[in-house]
Amino acid sequence: MNWKSPNRGLRLKNAILASFFEPASKVAQSLESFSGRDWRNALSWLDMSGLALYLLDRLAILDIKACLPIPVLDRLELNLAQNRGRTEWLFREAVVISQAMMKDNIPFAILKGFTLPPEVVSDPVLRCQADIDILIRETDAIAAREVVLGFGYDHDSIKGSEWAFMAGTDKPMTMESLYKVRPQRMVELHLIPVPCEGALPGAEDRLARSRLRSFHNIELPVLSPVDIFVQQAVHIFTHLCSENTRAVWLLEYWRHVEARRDDSAFWRETKSTAEKEPVAEVSIGAVTLMSAHLFGQSAPKELSSWSVDRLSPAMRSWIELYGRRVLVVDPPGNKFYLFLKRQVNAGTGTTSTRWYRSLLPFHWWPKRITHGHSGERLAARLARYRIEASFVLYRLRFHIRTCIPFVLESRRWKGIADSPK
Repeated sequence: MNWKSPNRGLRLKNAILASFFEPASKVAQSLESFSGRDWRNALSWLDMSGLALYLLDRLAILDIKACLPIPVLDRLELNLAQNRGRTEWLFREAVVISQAMMKDNIPFAILKGFTLPPEVVSDPVLRCQADIDILIRETDAIAAREVVLGFGYDHDSIKGSEWAFMAGTDKPMTMESLYKVRPQRMVELHLIPVPCEGALPGAEDRLARSRLRSFHNIELPVLSPVDIFVQQAVHIFTHLCSENTRAVWLLEYWRHVEARRDDSAFWRETKSTAEKEPVAEVSIGAVTLMSAHLFGQSAPKELSSWSVDRLSPAMRSWIELYGRRVLVVDPPGNKFYLFLKRQVNAGTGTTSTRWYRSLLPFHWWPKRITHGHSGERLAARLARYRIEASFVLYRLRFHIRTCIPFVLESRRWKGIADSPK
């Protein structure tokens, strides 16, 4: 897979992606061809993609860390040390909240983060985790909410089946604090809705199938191995249909498939579980194909026959044309995800919002990133307003800047999506 480009920044990003599957000699030769300036320009993307610490670990395993410019290597080593402290803090926070829920007899399971199997994430310290995700039943939402509030969190928002809680200062995250223990804490409760009469068993059973797993001699409830895999794919696909997708999620998924490649029983159970989950089959198919385009794997037949092979031609085309482009673009991203979202909506019969309302969403105000509190001083309030105004302008610039590339590609995509199947 040769992704040459006159743009040195794109070439470096593609070289970084290739470093996770190419041999040491080729990786070293490729990465050494880039200057310190090239690396400095790519650091923001490397951080936001989630690949920074994984790259450092990969080069350490290959014993070629010297191929990085010394300032870049020193910076990544510092980030690793900082992230170690943050990961330990997040784990302790997850433990105390979990123990409180156990004490109140609330069934739950910790999601994502450190619960991914060691074959996928050899060390949780390599992940740049932002919050704590907990799966509960809708009938336990109020009880779980009281537990979280008891640890100093405020109920920040409700978005569908997700309840978000925040605590700490209102100071927004900066790139300098990305790997540090943050003054702002976040917990998300993911609610399993009460099943309708006659509904297929699925999400409800997901929690029933959870099991205890030991972390540093502490047992915590997590999803079953199959459910972890299925929900990992669904999570990635959901983000592919939105503005924010991190390349690290595709890397972790690729490693997950590789680790289970010869486990036929696992794939049979995965198929059975995915059949009962909305959009699970298409999610697994799309994410499997996309990870193959990035890292060069072909899925085992036990997986691809019911997932990848059943993808529509239009969805395959989107992955081939835009999949890599949405991952290597510099923050804050582009709008090509709208093509995929419209395709998914068409396939499920969902009525979608007119595309221009997502392209230029002047009908809604960006979500607040700071929150006032009683007794707030005028100076603090004005500082908070400045932060909010800067964020609004940032979002406005993003929407305007991404319009032209989207419109230019729209005619091309329409011809692909409308072509005979």
